[in-house]
Amino acid sequence: MISTFQFKPLHAALLSIGLCNLYSIALASDSQPGVNVGEVSKASKAVTDRNSSDSKLTHKQIFKSTQSQAVLGKREIQGVGPTAGAAQALSLAPGIATRGYGGIASTARYEIAVRGVKVGWSSVNGDVERNGLTVLFDGVPMNNLISHNGGWDSNEIPILQMIHGVNVTYGPGNPADRWFDSVGGTINFVPLQPSLKPGAEIGTTFGSNGTLGYNFDLKTGMYDGWSAVLAGGYIKNNTFRTGTFNAPSQSFAYFGKVTKAFQNGTFSLGGYVDSSREFRPNFIPIAPIQGITTEGLNANAPLYSQATTGFYSSLPQSVWFKQLKVQGYMLYAKLNTHMSKDLTLHDLAWYRHGHRLHYRITNYQPDNTANSEYYNPSSDTYGDKLYFTWHLPMNLIKAGGSWIQQKYSSIYAGYNEQLGTSRYYPIQYNSDVLYNTYLTGFIQDTITPYAGLKITPGLAAVQYQTQMYNNGNEAFPNLPAGAQNQTLINSSSDTISRLEPSVGVRFAPVKWGALYAHYSVSYQNPTDNNFGAYNSNGGTIDFNTLKPVKSTDYEIGAKFLVQNWYFLHDFTFNINYYHDRLANETIATYLSNIAQTKFAAANAVVNGVTVAIADNPSWHWHLFANLGLNHSYYTSYTPQGGGTTLHNENVSYSPNLTMSAGVDYRYYYHGFLFSPKFVDQYTSSQYLFNNLTGAPSHRKQPGYNVSNLILGIKTNRLDSFIPTLKTVKLSVGLYNLFDTRYNPIEYITSGGYFGGNSAGAILVDPGAPRQYFVTVSARF
Repeated sequence: MISTFQFKPLHAALLSIGLCNLYSIALASDSQPGVNVGEVSKASKAVTDRNSSDSKLTHKQIFKSTQSQAVLGKREIQGVGPTAGAAQALSLAPGIATRGYGGIASTARYEIAVRGVKVGWSSVNGDVERNGLTVLFDGVPMNNLISHNGGWDSNEIPILQMIHGVNVTYGPGNPADRWFDSVGGTINFVPLQPSLKPGAEIGTTFGSNGTLGYNFDLKTGMYDGWSAVLAGGYIKNNTFRTGTFNAPSQSFAYFGKVTKAFQNGTFSLGGYVDSSREFRPNFIPIAPIQGITTEGLNANAPLYSQATTGFYSSLPQSVWFKQLKVQGYMLYAKLNTHMSKDLTLHDLAWYRHGHRLHYRITNYQPDNTANSEYYNPSSDTYGDKLYFTWHLPMNLIKAGGSWIQQKYSSIYAGYNEQLGTSRYYPIQYNSDVLYNTYLTGFIQDTITPYAGLKITPGLAAVQYQTQMYNNGNEAFPNLPAGAQNQTLINSSSDTISRLEPSVGVRFAPVKWGALYAHYSVSYQNPTDNNFGAYNSNGGTIDFNTLKPVKSTDYEIGAKFLVQNWYFLHDFTFNINYYHDRLANETIATYLSNIAQTKFAAANAVVNGVTVAIADNPSWHWHLFANLGLNHSYYTSYTPQGGGTTLHNENVSYSPNLTMSAGVDYRYYYHGFLFSPKFVDQYTSSQYLFNNLTGAPSHRKQPGYNVSNLILGIKTNRLDSFIPTLKTVKLSVGLYNLFDTRYNPIEYITSGGYFGGNSAGAILVDPGAPRQYFVTVSARF
């Protein structure tokens, strides 16, 4: 197999421009609020650009934007607990729903839905758009460019203590901030940044289910223009499911960044590494199924279900287990340099490696099939984004482009050692290798004819180049008789080019209120299965009919920002209506009983209303609440093989209503700052997907409500005993305070998971019961 990567003129231009400007770099500063015991301190300075991907959005920036945006800060993130990860933090943002099998453990994988468009994987089929959100870490994309499964996993960001804030842009957004998977939105996890002053923090967490973790961060402060930050953490836990196997999981992540300030800009080098290893808990039937027992298929043992063996029961490791490993690392460089008074150049270059491993054994499969699987995909991605900002009277122009190159290898082996097959001698196998190139050029202009009116037209040109190779026989040269290659198409390649227009308008008749509207068209490359990967039907790909996913998004809303009026202090109120038409979707359904993936074709509409409100009535109080109303439905849904096309069916796993609310209080008494916090979250009922029919069903899973209560105590009374110590903080939290029993994940099985008589049954993953966690940290 020969790589077809070509060094194109655009690549050379991006590289040369970036290198020629490395000599002229300088300091820009931002402020982030800091709190001393009993009082609000003066803002500390961070070495970052307020308008760059290094910075958490401010309420003022959101208020002045023509886009639908939200931000989560430390105060909100702390409400989901010290062991939570990326998904739990995002669940507090308006219009975002999450679901997974790990409770609030960051070591597990979760699915994130932003107004019905999703990223991540919760082991259940039926998502209308599985990889429609771009996830950034410090502005660097983490998504796989082509994979329909595993485009990004939430446990790639398992340590929230190193996250300063989370920026969310709803819908495709403006061209300068849009990426290859941004049809539904863009999420940027902003880590701690280098600062002007030195500091450090260490902390440890322990609690329910053998949870133990630590975290740290170290900031050097500014020395001769240099400043650096190093942060990281480790967390381990056992499952909350009951049984003989405790299914241990663990995650770690480390981040480092060095920034050099020059006379007219900044240059920074950053790196991030993460690794999560877990034993995924098995699904459990709601009701007993004849023959499905705790010891395997048709064994002389109790029937396995929530009704018979317990709501949280799980299987012995000898009967069923699945081990997952998700890990990656990235290196990147950023340049922001003022080429003149009004012209600034921005460049981001990066490399990212991603690797996953799935290893599963089940004793519920018949003796003549593969009961074990070993799935071992990896990717290598290189990219560069370069653009200019040009300040003119009444205009702010942004123009530039991106280049991303990726190699993705996907290896799968299905085997049964009792029948003489193995990981290296499989009965079912697959090895697809895909090369992808993503090119984009864009220009946008923010026109401000007067202070209360802002218009942002934009245009992007995108190109997706894809080459798919069936490498199965090379990866597995030694095969038993009757072995099946899960990809029967030899190779394919295609190039897709499109234009993406957009325009945003903001009108502010008063200084504290504004109306806005946004329209955009964006495209996403078809995923790997569209090019033949995992296609067991053979034949060829008709590239005349292959189309990219198309999003046509409309946003309209109102924003309010009141900084100081009676009891309103930093008061924000945002409301918007959205209507997103998704075309040319491919819905993948993996069926474990035949080790095949089937693909349906669909068009859909995602529309609804989001509302968010927050206020600080006084220094003591902070209040926030939001709700999302969503109506997602298929305008057409055609199962694989050209079956009967469905119309106006509800999209599975898109709750009609999500709500989050929180209140925290601060009280200072004799050197101690007490801060109780209460957070409540509700997810409404949602429709199930039916693996048996390969289509959405009319059955619903119940809604559920989960509450958290946290008490924090912070003091500087120990400062005199320990040199350089500033504060010590103790946090005690109860999560799922009222011990609600609920199943966040349900689906209708085709019978492949347990075999036997299980076809048509509902299988579930329960949410965690009440848990407690304690954190102790010290700031120096």
